[in-house]
Amino acid sequence: MLRRLGWRNCVVAMIAALMLSACHREVPVPPLPERPVTFADKFFDVWPTGPESAFIVGARGKVLHTVDGGHHFKIVNIGTDLAVFGIQMTDAQNGFLCGQDGLVMRTRDGGMTWERLNSRTHLFIFGLSFPDRLHGFLVGDRSLVLSTTNGGETFFKRQLERLFPPALQDYALPYQEPVLYGASFVDDNRGWVVGEMGRIWATTNGGASWQEQQDSLLPQWKRALGPNDDPRFADFLLPTFFGVSFRDAEHGAACGLEGWVVQTSDGGKTWTFAHQAAKPGDPPDNMVPGADQIPARDPLFSIDLFGKNGGITTGLTGTVLRLQDNGAWARDPSVPGLPVPLSQVRFFDNQHGWIVGYGTILYTSDGGKTWRMCTGRN
Repeated sequence: MLRRLGWRNCVVAMIAALMLSACHREVPVPPLPERPVTFADKFFDVWPTGPESAFIVGARGKVLHTVDGGHHFKIVNIGTDLAVFGIQMTDAQNGFLCGQDGLVMRTRDGGMTWERLNSRTHLFIFGLSFPDRLHGFLVGDRSLVLSTTNGGETFFKRQLERLFPPALQDYALPYQEPVLYGASFVDDNRGWVVGEMGRIWATTNGGASWQEQQDSLLPQWKRALGPNDDPRFADFLLPTFFGVSFRDAEHGAACGLEGWVVQTSDGGKTWTFAHQAAKPGDPPDNMVPGADQIPARDPLFSIDLFGKNGGITTGLTGTVLRLQDNGAWARDPSVPGLPVPLSQVRFFDNQHGWIVGYGTILYTSDGGKTWRMCTGRN
């Protein structure tokens, strides 16, 4: 009997040992597949470097690079989780990005590694424009404009805002230090900056001096002054502009808060509000700038003039407008209907372009006739 119990105990002990060893055995678990693009991503800018290659930047320091039209993306580690609002490559090797907390970074190896530069500020920097690898302009919060003539080795910092006479300074407090959101330079001398409260500034001498250009819009803006509006600051009641793009030194456009596009054909000496059309081929509408509109238009965040006559602007709830031959901007039905903010549009040439936004990367290789959603996993 004892022998039987001993034998049974041995069997039980062996089974327990096997079970115990199974519990502690390491089973290899394959890593989760990398998802370079998710619905939680917020992409703010894209810079095409070739027909199928581009850099895309966004929240939490995310930088993506593709060389095959968005079929695959490489995540570039820039060493920070600060939001990146803008990026530009000036040539195959040199480029710059900007963002939160005064972030300015530079690459000299085609975007594989990035070094942080001393921007001399902790203000948010929302936009940048570099006509070449040495000359650049960056704009941001509290009327900030940074400029460099040596590729970011040093920056000159200024506040680009109107100087009010002493008799108006106390009344002008609500209109001081408007945020600047976008910049577009066609060379190292001529450029434009746009921002909050309808600000449009221009320089023809590399930023040594600046002139305001929004005055020509004021007679076209038919919004009556409110009970708390001071008529002495009427031009500060124009809509905020978020994006600006110049095709050349004469032809440019800007877009902004109330869904209007403004454009110029004389280098900004005069600006006009552009009309829209319900669909391509329709005549321009007869809406009055500044008047109450039903329904209200979506804010427009970005605009890109490309080629000889191409133009696209993007906005809040997936809005995409395209420049028509008759000068109107019409809703583009070729872009997938996505009810998400579309932050930026940029074309490399007439055929190849990108649109990025919240959880969204779109690519076209046929001039915008069709767009493909890019997830980086095909």
